[in-house]
Amino acid sequence: MKILYLVAIVLAMSILSCKKFLDEKSDMKLAVPERLDDLQALLNNENLNNAVDPGAAEVSADDYFVTDADLNSLSSEQNRRLYTWEKDNLFTSVNFPNDWEYLYTLIYTANTVLENLEKIERISSNAAQYDNIKGQAYFNRARAYYNILQLWSVGYDSNTADNDLGPVIRESTDFNKASVRSSVAKGYSYVLYDLLEANRLLPKLSVHALRPGRQASFGFLARVYLSMRDYRKAALYADSCIKVKAVLLDYNLISNTPAFPFTRFNAEVIYESAAAIPQILNNSRAKIVADLITQYADNDLRKVLYFKNNNNGTFGWRGSYRAGQGVFPGVTIDEQYLIRAECNARLGNLQNAVDDLNTLLIKRFKSGTYIPYTVNSLDILGVILKERRKELVMRGLRWSDLKRFNLEGANITLRRTANGINYELNPNDKRYALEIPQDIISISGIQQNPR
Repeated sequence: MKILYLVAIVLAMSILSCKKFLDEKSDMKLAVPERLDDLQALLNNENLNNAVDPGAAEVSADDYFVTDADLNSLSSEQNRRLYTWEKDNLFTSVNFPNDWEYLYTLIYTANTVLENLEKIERISSNAAQYDNIKGQAYFNRARAYYNILQLWSVGYDSNTADNDLGPVIRESTDFNKASVRSSVAKGYSYVLYDLLEANRLLPKLSVHALRPGRQASFGFLARVYLSMRDYRKAALYADSCIKVKAVLLDYNLISNTPAFPFTRFNAEVIYESAAAIPQILNNSRAKIVADLITQYADNDLRKVLYFKNNNNGTFGWRGSYRAGQGVFPGVTIDEQYLIRAECNARLGNLQNAVDDLNTLLIKRFKSGTYIPYTVNSLDILGVILKERRKELVMRGLRWSDLKRFNLEGANITLRRTANGINYELNPNDKRYALEIPQDIISISGIQQNPR
């Protein structure tokens, strides 16, 4: 039987990763979680659950560039090929582990928790912990499938989603079950089911930003519906998220002195997740493109807090909410304000859209310098979309946005020049669905994305 070899690898990794949480067994095959505390300990493993978001989308997106010298110095051929939007050899065994492995590891971990919960009786004395653990597992599995859709499927189009190639759905830890690709429609349906289950089970607020609560599920539902271009539902869930707790940082109170100005787990972070830092995105290499930098007004504090001036006409990235380098795709309250603003603008609720935009931006400009927008301002939706890009730099969202905008008719063509060669990625190009690792195709027999 053809199988996804990855899951066999994940089995071994999962057992090894949770060993420290479990009672020592004479037979390694018996080292499995048996108690609710064991399952929570497995979910507490940050390397298995939080730090596994993909970096490939941000490498492929258009907010940065690298010099030829820096590009040629990379040891990661994968990064080079993603940067120039090559159609193949994007995830090779040389670069293992990769985003595919990280995300299916997350799915395997979630399935492990859900299957073992079935063996534990839910009683009144453990009901809250039981439901919380189950909700966390559903939330993590939804995150994984959503990210898989963003990397390896085309953007969501309700007219074609039933036929577009979606993720491999793994509903159990049985790695002997054959792998087949679902449709994009089924993949999104699976994500939404898991998130709604998480929303039903989780407490309103989590005990820590490394664990999801109901507010995080509201926020992620808003993100998912936005990528589906269901703006009414995206607005509703963003609104629900904001109403739970809405704290925006006043950037006037953030010191510009530290190398990385924002503290980890700051008040805007609802749920923290992170991607391993792709080599190409190291802030000594990645330079922010000029057409983004020039959009920030002089009194916009993001210009100095997000970016480091290289003193040679270029700027590097330093504004991560993880308080370091790399991509921060976690759920944050500023993203929710922008989702609600964009959706209200698209739905014709302009005053609500402008109110949300002003609520956010007054916290981003030097005190006393911000001039609020009004409903009479030119192209409110266009302003909101520009602010979305300026606010959510290196959040792992731009690649998904590009797909969505082009399906809305934005006709955005990406262009780069590397080593004297001009590269282009046209709107709705097949390369927006990245190549699935070829060794996965060879062993499992699942269908490769059209190239």
